[in-house]
Amino acid sequence: MSAADTLALKASAVTFAIQPTVGAAGAAHAVTGSAIAEVHGDLKTTVVLLSDGLTHLCLITSSVPVQTTEMRQAIYGAVAESAGLQPEQVIFVSSHNHCVPAFIEPVAPAPAPGFAPLGRLNALGREFIGLLRAALAPLPGRLEPVTVEWGVSPETRFTYNRRGRRPDGRAYFIREEDRLLLGEDYRGEIDPDASVVLFRGARGVVAALAHFTGHPVTAYRPERMIVFGEYPQVAGEILAERLGAPVAFLQGCAGDINAKHLLTGTVAQARQFGEWLAESFLKAVEGRRPSARSGLRRHGVLAQIPLAPLPPVAELQRDLDDIRRFVARGRAGDEDTRECVGMNFPRALTPPYRARLVEMVQPWYEWALRVQAEGRGDSVLKSLPVAVEVVRIGDVGLVALPFEPFVRTGLKLKREAPLPCILPCGYSGGFSGGSKCAYIPDASAADDREYMGGFFRYTRNIPPYQAPAGDAAATAGVRALEEILL
Repeated sequence: MSAADTLALKASAVTFAIQPTVGAAGAAHAVTGSAIAEVHGDLKTTVVLLSDGLTHLCLITSSVPVQTTEMRQAIYGAVAESAGLQPEQVIFVSSHNHCVPAFIEPVAPAPAPGFAPLGRLNALGREFIGLLRAALAPLPGRLEPVTVEWGVSPETRFTYNRRGRRPDGRAYFIREEDRLLLGEDYRGEIDPDASVVLFRGARGVVAALAHFTGHPVTAYRPERMIVFGEYPQVAGEILAERLGAPVAFLQGCAGDINAKHLLTGTVAQARQFGEWLAESFLKAVEGRRPSARSGLRRHGVLAQIPLAPLPPVAELQRDLDDIRRFVARGRAGDEDTRECVGMNFPRALTPPYRARLVEMVQPWYEWALRVQAEGRGDSVLKSLPVAVEVVRIGDVGLVALPFEPFVRTGLKLKREAPLPCILPCGYSGGFSGGSKCAYIPDASAADDREYMGGFFRYTRNIPPYQAPAGDAAATAGVRALEEILL
């Protein structure tokens, strides 16, 4: 085999589905105790195997939460057994679809009320791993030489930035009723790019990557759980049918970007959004261009997210008192339980559910108050280490961030990275694992205390963020891409 043959990019791919059933525990079971009430189709997973003979990558994208610790560990074993790859050669990306069942069976006390601790796969999780193992097995033998093409088209019809500002400067979560007050055409700052990367072989397209940014929560009702692939899966299915090849959906930096109709929408509306996105993906395919570069490179770096000092005792005590009063009122069914410690809640959620969401931050305040009262404020974490995985596939740069990044973090990557096509992905995980916290805001939101910017309070020991916050991961991603271009 010549050196040219060895370094030629090869690809293979497969899509498989799992069909949950009514009655299974829902993803929000830890908070609501509710089971799946309706099932609207299956949940798809696409695996793309890439190799140039020297670098190998297994990209696993799914409508189910493949990036969780328990799923990652089980998937590593399946990939090693079926494809002969090591954990450092695997990257996971979830669409962050909320309309999914639980795949984990907790086995230890929860670290905070309502939060599932590390556990083990339940029966559905084990079924998923079995399907993955079977899907992976033939992929190494199906690798074939491919070229890389990419295209981008705008899609602005159904996403909006859900982080707003009150007249006094306070941040708030733009729920559906707030969005309607702002006007049906409100969008705010979003990432409108619908991007498609094609891997084309001698007989046609072998696989495709499709990237877009927005929370798929239109059909999501946490107090009446359903199973549905939401708009990412609908768009991927349409694109796959047109291309005649598996499509891997990559979710962007959607921490503060929503699909419309949060907690009030229907399956039909979510399906419509998927059809619109598919239209934009197909336009991207029409305007595609060939990659000027070749080769496959991968690099992982560690970013340090800076953390601020804990609030003073008086502020912590005041908030803790507010939390206790709010929880008591919510449990009693008080419909006027709308705002607490910077968070605001929609009427689509029942007062007891709102109380539960606020109750879940109480342990953080108790921890922070205890640390400050004991004079140990200087002992808390000063930064949060986060693993950033970057891949260059020809002209395309994929940056996988293992948390919920805000849109400005993704836009910073696109603006500063040294490649013409950048796919910033949240909800990801590679060999180095995920972060200890879900939402990590960009620099402009580091001081916010609404649900997203203040999500550190759902942990046990993460202090508030400070600028540049999540943007530090973008800076690390840009530098990593620059290194693998050398």
